[in-house]
Amino acid sequence: MRFKFVPVQVVACLCVGLFTPTMVYSWQHHPLFTRIVVEGLPEIQNASDVQAELLDQFLIAEEQNIAELLSNVEAWAQANLTMYAPCPTNLLFTPTGNADDIKARLFRAIRINPNTKVPLYTIGFAEKPPEGKTLLNVRDVCILNDTKEFEIFCFIQLLNGESVSPLEILTSSSNEPDYGMDTGLFEDNGTEFGAIYGFGTQAFGNPNLDFGSQAPFHMGFLHENPVIKFFAPFLKQSYVEYRIYLYKELSKLAFETGHPYWGWRFMGWGLHYLGDLSMPYHTTALPGYSALRMIWIYLLDMLGIPGPTNNAMQLSSNRHLAVESFMGSLYLNAVYKQDDPFLLIEGISNGTSKALFNINNTNNNKCWTENQCVLEEGTIPEYSDDLPRNCLALRSHNWSKSLDSLISQTLPDTFVNDPTVELGNLEERYDILNLTLAEQSFEKVQELVDTANASLFLFSVYGKSYILNILK
Repeated sequence: MRFKFVPVQVVACLCVGLFTPTMVYSWQHHPLFTRIVVEGLPEIQNASDVQAELLDQFLIAEEQNIAELLSNVEAWAQANLTMYAPCPTNLLFTPTGNADDIKARLFRAIRINPNTKVPLYTIGFAEKPPEGKTLLNVRDVCILNDTKEFEIFCFIQLLNGESVSPLEILTSSSNEPDYGMDTGLFEDNGTEFGAIYGFGTQAFGNPNLDFGSQAPFHMGFLHENPVIKFFAPFLKQSYVEYRIYLYKELSKLAFETGHPYWGWRFMGWGLHYLGDLSMPYHTTALPGYSALRMIWIYLLDMLGIPGPTNNAMQLSSNRHLAVESFMGSLYLNAVYKQDDPFLLIEGISNGTSKALFNINNTNNNKCWTENQCVLEEGTIPEYSDDLPRNCLALRSHNWSKSLDSLISQTLPDTFVNDPTVELGNLEERYDILNLTLAEQSFEKVQELVDTANASLFLFSVYGKSYILNILK
């Protein structure tokens, strides 16, 4: 094959150059689609309210159990995740009986941002806050500089011991991993904790952006072209599977030891990462580009013709942001305003996503059968710890090309097909839904919605599988 003559440095630089601008967006508004997914489960509907509990109380009560659990999680990660960077021994969770620093010890052991905030709260809509309730500021829950995306919500304070429903806990906590807990964790992020956490330098994403450093924890190129991965093995350095497993095990422990509030809350954290893996731009480096084409455009760049590389980077970044904003607007309308003309809620809550099962039969996804990941309507598969990789990420990756093509055909042309535009700088992007509906037929928009919503249907199926595994 001609690929073997491509210098390692060329492919490695290609990958770094192409990934950096596209790694900063996630599904918008996790609480909206998480609520749709979980509220129909009998295990959630019939679950009794629980008492809110401060994290420190749970930790000090179960300190020895937590130490044993985290030791087992560390062993699992080292045995099952090829590029996992082991936790430094001086950071491992050790029982001391000291309640004053127990939260800090946990955060160091699981290697999240030590400034992470975990107040007791639920979320509502900022336009209609509940009467008679104390509201927290967004900065009481989020440590990022830019909080605009989260300001559609209000944060309703809970008192320690106050009753709260599992649905509200799951819905609220499903957004928390985007509030900054996975930022600044690498040694080139300029933080004191990143220098000691042992993750090394950031493999991909933009370490200079406010939330760009969370990319390796929220994305996984687990089925990327093997040619690219051979020459650039750092692309395997994803920690999304680690987070999914970690919070599953913490959730189970909390339930087993009589701390149901933290059982539900850790479950919500884990659901966030499953939701992220359902997003095709989180599982595919450059949707619509073959490995050969990626290498070719970078070779042109090396020869002094940077246009094709720069264009590919910008268009992929813009399409990623565009579909996030578009679907986020639709879900906000569907959940908050009960305005759902494209049947989003039916598509992910009832297991009837036409696009998913149409794609399920295409030739480029025949590997689903080989991996025994074929879905049957109305069924929830048995969860296993390799399911996020072998089924969820695989399915998401396999239709990234179809989604990318529909985005380029359907959303406003300037937003998704003009490489001279930086969509993140355009205020008009916040009106992307109305602009699209003014330009396109309902049928054309429905086709894009169905395909994008099929990704979230994946989250519905595998998220429920995750929940049932924890509760069984």
